Amino acid sequence: LYANFSKNNFTCVSFKRHNPSYNTLRVLDLSHNSIRQDVSDFFRNVPPNLEELLFTDNNIRGTIPEPFPSLEYLRRLDISNNIISGTLPDLSRAIWLRELDLSNQRQSEFGGLTGAISSDFSSLQDLLVL
Repeated sequence: LYANFSKNNFTCVSFKRHNPSYNTLRVLDLSHNSIRQDVSDFFRNVPPNLEELLFTDNNIRGTIPEPFPSLEYLRRLDISNNIISGTLPDLSRAIWLRELDLSNQRQSEFGGLTGAISSDFSSLQDLLVL
């Protein structure tokens, strides 16, 4: 199941576990909206079988949750052009991850992404784009 909600004016996203499409959703594109919520709220109850999660160019802020949600089938994650801050979580459980885009985090009072890039990234053997 592919859901493309890009280029709209959505301001918030929530996922309902009891929705029939919750476990069948593979691609979710929420890019170019007006989503204004904390990134940890965004990842709360995210569908577990996603292969692509795209939410570039929104106003999502905060720190990426640690531990990172168990998205074992995730191949592409694009969180670019938001207001994410803090350090990168351990993504080693996302073993199929091929593309990770965290670029252009607009400056907030916390200064964007910080810290070191963890050695956990070396375990992501399929990662082609970082």
